[in-house]
Amino acid sequence: MNALSTVTIGQSQTVVHLETDEHNVMGKLMALGIIPGSDLILEQRFPSYIIKVGHTRTALDAKTAASIFVE
Repeated sequence: MNALSTVTIGQSQTVVHLETDEHNVMGKLMALGIIPGSDLILEQRFPSYIIKVGHTRTALDAKTAASIFVE
């Protein structure tokens, strides 16, 4: 299990855990479909994290990306 912020760009990953105590962050991730069991691809790290979940691309800040654990 690795934090999203440390994985290889372009490689498909499966979300295994979300680690945040902030309800608004958890709500945002869930609304985007980023939940345990979902697949995503990290496309970019700088200037912000760009991920693709299904047919949707979204930008995340570094703190949010570090709260997503994948394998």
